[in-house]
Formats: sequence, C-alpha cells, structure tokens
Amino acid sequence: MLKEKNLNLYIVVGLCILVVFLLSNFFTTKEVKLYFSDEQAQYLTAEIREVKTNDLYENIVKELIEGPKNEGLEVTIPAQTKLLGIEVKDRTAIVDFSKEIQTKHWGGSTGETITVYSIVNTLTALDGIDRVQILVEGTKVQTLVGHLELEEPLTFNSNLIN
Repeated sequence: MLKEKNLNLYIVVGLCILVVFLLSNFFTTKEVKLYFSDEQAQYLTAEIREVKTNDLYENIVKELIEGPKNEGLEVTIPAQTKLLGIEVKDRTAIVDFSKEIQTKHWGGSTGETITVYSIVNTLTALDGIDRVQILVEGTKVQTLVGHLELEEPLTFNSNLIN
C-alpha cells in the first residue's frame, strides 16, 4: 500500500514537472528584430519585439504580416496574406505564403524589394538561418510582382538597412 502511494506520488510529481516545462516553453519569448519599411518606403528599419518561442519562426512571420507597432514604420506584407508554412532545412528557411502576397501587393520594384527583404532580413538575423526561399501556394515563383528574382534563396541585404 505504501509503495503504491509512493509510486502515485512520483507519477503526479513527474506530470507536474512535465506540465510546468511545457507551459514555460509555450509562454517564453525571445527578443527579435522585425524589419519594416521606413515612411518613404526606401529602407528597412528594425523594430525590436518580443515573440513567443513556441513555433518561433512561424510567430515571427505572422508578426511581420501584422505590421509594425512603432510610428514611422510601414507595413511590408499585404495584410490579407496568410502564412501557409515555414521550415528550415540546411540553414535555409522555406517560407510559403498564400497568393495574396502577390495579388494584393501594391507593386513597384522598390515595394517588391522592401517586401522580400523585410522577410529575408528578419529571418536571416536569427541564429541557424542564412538564406530564405519564398514560395507562393507551395511553388517557387520567378518574382512577386515582376521585378526581383526569387527562384533561388536570398541572403541578408545590409544595403537596405536604415
């Protein structure tokens, strides 16, 4: 009887520790740089934000889609865009967006560059990611709106940082 009570106690304590561990990971945040457009839509400016670490990469891209919180910064991804998936393979983040990233985009070569490098610079600023491949509806695209080559993964572009 005493052994059975001890065993039950160990099981309950073990489950409590597991729950605390899982919840602490779920509610843990990490400070990251999200790159948004400046007011002139010419450069990218970092906004520091706390992002939940559970599904970190997914949460970061969703924060980019939501847009900046700081005044003086502008959105870089059309609000109707959905993140369909993200995975990291061999230090390359493969990010899959819904078609709205193209169909709702405001266009222009600078606008396209700012959108793409908002995503690329944000993700490549993280440990473990050197390149970003952008997909639309699960497929590689030549460009988003006709200007910037997207068939190969892209790396951080410091020339766009304000």
